[in-house]
Amino acid sequence: MPLTEPQIRDILRPHRDGGPISRLYATGEIGDGLHTALDDLAATLLAADRDEQHEQILDVVRYVIAVGPRPPVARWVAANAKES
Repeated sequence: MPLTEPQIRDILRPHRDGGPISRLYATGEIGDGLHTALDDLAATLLAADRDEQHEQILDVVRYVIAVGPRPPVARWVAANAKES
């Protein structure tokens, strides 16, 4: 079953990077550098034996691939957020 947008935000909340991961988290934007940043994060989590988080990030990667590039989404936070 595909991830929902609130699930994506929940997964990404602890991994905000001030870059492409943060842009997806905050605005829904899928742009340059996101796939690489998620792959790097997944590798870091795997190396740290954080298997559950690693799998969650791989789920986000699958979402990003399925959706493809997109600009920021209007009302992304208002419609999907449990803000930290």
